[in-house]
Amino acid sequence: LARPNGAPAAVRATARAILDEAAARDRHPLVLDYLALVDPADFTEIPDDRESGEAVLAVAARVGETRLIDNIPLTFGALT
Repeated sequence: LARPNGAPAAVRATARAILDEAAARDRHPLVLDYLALVDPADFTEIPDDRESGEAVLAVAARVGETRLIDNIPLTFGALT
């Protein structure tokens, strides 16, 4: 499991920044369909005011005609 240090909004922003950087460097444009930080129990969006916990970072993006989908389980929040 990955363990990003930060609140849900920071996790989402960091993931978007990484994808934006990858898209800018590649000659085949990456187009983000969605990026969501969700509860692994019911796949509802994690609210920004939750300080820590388990989550799944769900991403779908297109590179040309190909749609890529990935789900990454993680624990977010301050390291103890």
